[in-house]
Amino acid sequence: MQTESPLQGLTLVVTRPPVQAGRTAIALRAAGAKVIEFPVLDIAPITATLTSAELASSSGIIFVSANAVEYGVRLVQRAGGPPAAAEVFAIGRATAAALAQAGFDHVVSPQQSIDSEGLLAMPQLRSVEGRHIILVKGRSEFGGRAVLEQTLAARGASMKVLECYQRAPMVPELAAREAFRESLASGDVRACFALSVETLDSLIKIFSMMELSPQSQLVLLVPNSRVAAVARARGFARIAEVPLAEAALIAVLTDLKPRLLNPLTF
Repeated sequence: MQTESPLQGLTLVVTRPPVQAGRTAIALRAAGAKVIEFPVLDIAPITATLTSAELASSSGIIFVSANAVEYGVRLVQRAGGPPAAAEVFAIGRATAAALAQAGFDHVVSPQQSIDSEGLLAMPQLRSVEGRHIILVKGRSEFGGRAVLEQTLAARGASMKVLECYQRAPMVPELAAREAFRESLASGDVRACFALSVETLDSLIKIFSMMELSPQSQLVLLVPNSRVAAVARARGFARIAEVPLAEAALIAVLTDLKPRLLNPLTF
């Protein structure tokens, strides 16, 4: 007798940028979910500079995301590579995996709370007075990772913020918009991802453009309490926090499945 796939019966809307959306969609479909790929942001590199002197004086390099790895590692390598004594930090398992794939053998990453707060709680970053730390991140009008930068500076670190990419709003193609509209009208779609505040606001603009107001019926899947708080302020009533890494995401969604199939339980 064939076993039912763990996410069978769920229709999920993936709003990540196109490359990342594809990876997430493959994992969700393999677990049995129906997926509507609905990218509302694109990722683009921006001009950034890192001098060999800045890199040589660093005792720590923090990568906040897989995008930071993709666009930041080349700048680190161009400047001569990390000093032998510098610790390399990653926020999240996907970021750590991207660094490992890029050839970084020893990466420090929180295993429990995989966010800025989790990283700041690690013993390696508690006593940083006088240390020079490079923070590799994206540019954000919402001040993404501001807590990380401000806390390390308050602890006495000298910070170099290396912004090497930015998120830009994009409108999904007509076919994706129509698939979303039809699934929403039929009651088929159960949940929608919004993994950043930028994603959330771009999504709301697209809903407005499509003359839709699904905030009260969709379960919004967010990565942390900060995005959840903004989502509530934007009118979303049903919210669940989920991890970014695909393997952990499938496990959490499997546990959430009974509630996702009955959104009134949120």
